[in-house]
Amino acid sequence: MRSKPVAAPISVPEASGAARLSAPVGGAPIDFDAVARALGASGYASDLDPRLAARFARPVAARAFADRVETTAAALRALGVRPGGVCVVSALADPETLAGVARAGLKAWLVDVDPFSAMFDTSHLRARLPEAPGPLEAIVPAAAHGRAPDMRAWAAFRDETGLPILVDAAGAFDVMIEAPVPVLVGLPGGQGVFVACEDAIPVNAIDAAPFAGDDGLSAWPGLRQRLCGVAQQLRVLLLDSGVGFQPGWGMSWISPTCALSLPTDDAGAVAWKLQAAGVPASCAVRDRTLASDETPIADHLAASTVVVTLDPDLDVESLDRLCDALRAAVG
Repeated sequence: MRSKPVAAPISVPEASGAARLSAPVGGAPIDFDAVARALGASGYASDLDPRLAARFARPVAARAFADRVETTAAALRALGVRPGGVCVVSALADPETLAGVARAGLKAWLVDVDPFSAMFDTSHLRARLPEAPGPLEAIVPAAAHGRAPDMRAWAAFRDETGLPILVDAAGAFDVMIEAPVPVLVGLPGGQGVFVACEDAIPVNAIDAAPFAGDDGLSAWPGLRQRLCGVAQQLRVLLLDSGVGFQPGWGMSWISPTCALSLPTDDAGAVAWKLQAAGVPASCAVRDRTLASDETPIADHLAASTVVVTLDPDLDVESLDRLCDALRAAVG
């Protein structure tokens, strides 16, 4: 049985002769976020990792890194994968996920998803693993547009199969509070990612450039509130439009990306029309050169889902224009 990791306190030795921070004359408050960013940019430790770890329901190790692709590859290597093997990836995985798998020296094998969650279903995956086109080295489940995956189910699946699992939840900062297996999450500031896990060993073994800059943690509560407000208005304005939303989006959870389910399979044309109207929209782009299982559900979801990047500061007039553009694009 694997022994449980023991969290050890982190101490930063004080440099010889270093000046201590003190309140400036006159009692003006210190901008500690600015100090942390400056220290991080200079290569000194900040309190970002402990603040990230504190978000989780159970004790975890957490580390922040600069680049998503590099971190994906480094995390897979830290899990002990062997180059040349097969990595099972969601057929709806982002290009950055696929690039990280390739950089780790693995061959991506795309497998179909569940029609309701747009994520891996472990029962389906269990039946498909024997058909893998080579020796299996890892599984990379992907959170669908910020929606939370079932982390405990993935921990059970790892224990059942013995395969390393890295959950890609780059857009799911709002909902990721469990990490029984390693999970990669984007920082709310829009740059950088972090990896968290209840087992500190693979997290500490990641060899990637550390994050430096504005992590966005202090601004997240206000940003979350504004995003939820805009999302709820959008839901009301599109009640009779024929498009659907992910369950709970804007109510029990939020992400800056809004995945809209269309009544037709012409997501590419709708995304193009929205872009022409000034709305930042995209749809899934499938890499047909990669090895793939039969993926009818993922094919349908890719063809019928448009993703709109949500501006948290949209007013009612701007939301009306967005909805008018969407209605016109859907036809």
